[in-house]
Amino acid sequence: MIPVLAFLLLAATPAEGQTGETPVPPQAQAAPEPAANPEASPATTPAESPAAKPLSAEAAPGEMTSEPPPLPEASAQPLPEATAPQVPAKPPAPRQQLKILAQDSRLEAYQQFRALYETARFDEALPYAKRVVELSEQDSARDHELPIAYNNLGATQYQLADYTGAEASYRQSLELLESTQGISSRRLVVPLAGLGAVYAAQDQHQVAAEHFDRALAVSRRADGLFNLQQLPLIAQAADSRYAMSDFVGAEKERMYALRIAEQNYGYGDERTLPPLLELGNFYEGLREFINARMMYMRARDVAMQKSGYNPPAVKALVGIARTHRMQYTMDPETLDSQQPARDEVTGEMIGKVYRESRVPPPAADRTGLKAAQTALDLLRGTSDPPKDLMTETLIELGDWFQSTSRPTISVPYYAEAAGIFEAQVAADPLAGNPLKAPRMVFYRPPVSASRGLNTLSGQYVIRKTVFSFVVSDVGVPEEIAVVSTTMDEAQLSHSRRAVSKSIYSPRFSEGKPVSTAGVTFTSEWYQEYDPESGPPPPTTADGAPATEKPSNSGT
Repeated sequence: MIPVLAFLLLAATPAEGQTGETPVPPQAQAAPEPAANPEASPATTPAESPAAKPLSAEAAPGEMTSEPPPLPEASAQPLPEATAPQVPAKPPAPRQQLKILAQDSRLEAYQQFRALYETARFDEALPYAKRVVELSEQDSARDHELPIAYNNLGATQYQLADYTGAEASYRQSLELLESTQGISSRRLVVPLAGLGAVYAAQDQHQVAAEHFDRALAVSRRADGLFNLQQLPLIAQAADSRYAMSDFVGAEKERMYALRIAEQNYGYGDERTLPPLLELGNFYEGLREFINARMMYMRARDVAMQKSGYNPPAVKALVGIARTHRMQYTMDPETLDSQQPARDEVTGEMIGKVYRESRVPPPAADRTGLKAAQTALDLLRGTSDPPKDLMTETLIELGDWFQSTSRPTISVPYYAEAAGIFEAQVAADPLAGNPLKAPRMVFYRPPVSASRGLNTLSGQYVIRKTVFSFVVSDVGVPEEIAVVSTTMDEAQLSHSRRAVSKSIYSPRFSEGKPVSTAGVTFTSEWYQEYDPESGPPPPTTADGAPATEKPSNSGT
């Protein structure tokens, strides 16, 4: 380097990096203050002057000991005396008037909307939801929040049963997201699920299932095949498929929900109980009592890993009891074997064989009764059992004894449940009470009444008879009369006999069973007809032939 250039650099940087020098904080770290006079350089206090930092008297061995080059006169300032007057402080900067920002009107409207929505005041929340949409549309900086505003508006309209408006709001949100986020964004799940719910509420379950399927596809693509966020969507999709009689599809959805829970929590974890119980309820609704009971038994085993009262354990035990009882009352031919029969040679499933009506069916399996009694013991073992579980268990026990013709044992269970229901109705007049009217707990239609369903032609007509009778205080039909019928004499005789053997739970008033008149029941008979012999008889809207026989009465 040229000596003159080196000297100029050292002069410009006074004593920086010299041995024994105390480092000076960089000037940029100090809080800058505006100068009083922009043309004059700010005064430097002694503590800030690099020249005021003397070098150390001794240098470390092996380091430079020569004096540094003299600093320019402009930067060399003597330290003030202790008694000398201090450097006058700089005049303060003029105080600025701070602007108060106006409150965000959109945020204010949203907060009011949310407070009303969460308290189920949907009619009052609707104007604020619309206001949030309007303000979001006006602010281009918040265009990413506009789909959320439309989703909230759609949810409010859905709660108010304004399905046309809800569909339009969710559709607007979906179009905005597809144009800005793409067709695979997880943000599409909300409007797709909302559209599915809107269509399901209008019984358009085919369209609803398509939207639920697309929402599930987006969720799995974005968050994985077994993400837990999709469980509510699966339940909605299963319900729509069940409503459109796609039972195979509904079963697949329920099974996948159980698999998701087991994948995330492990087999046998208590968090797998909800999908297990839902799958049991699904099979029970299809009258597949054996499959339903298997699910309930799995749920029972998981729930009872912990001793003491456990609501899922009670639900599972009551489900086991109910499937045993309903299999005995509604599907007694399956009591002989819990598994479908197979041909020993071909291995094929043996077709359903109708039982001889004169052969009594097997008795009810007492395993179900024991399950209900265990559930009641668990409930009585806690200080404040849930009222819904207590009444469900009491009624199930009452139904068990009532359906096996033991009214003296069933009535105390019914009476206890009726007392709980009456107390709830006194507190809330809208509360339900299933014991305020007779309930059929046992009925077996004539064996030949359903043979027309399983014929080669598959063609049948439905013959119907409406019976009216009195249900006694022990649940037995009395004074049976025919209101109307389209059956022949033989069909009517068999149907009347089946009604006479039916069993009801009696109506309860003030904690006591009483008889009830005017109870009606419609018996159906599926009769095959030959399509080659002519067209089927004309039928009414409910499936019965249009021409009915004159009514007759009798006991």
